[in-house]
Amino acid sequence: MNYLGRFGRFWYDFLVGDRWELFVGPIVALAATWLLVGAGIPGGIDGLVLFLGVVAVGAVSIADAIR
Repeated sequence: MNYLGRFGRFWYDFLVGDRWELFVGPIVALAATWLLVGAGIPGGIDGLVLFLGVVAVGAVSIADAIR
């Protein structure tokens, strides 16, 4: 069981690290884009929503780190 715990902690640290919002934010942006594609929204708007979502997550993370 010790091996599995270390393995899980490694992947958590590798993927999430210190900033969990940088891990979750793009996943939420991808999910929102997926919902827009399913709703039949044109592709250019979907790409823009994905781009703006990822940029917003990065901007919030940078602003929080500066604070």
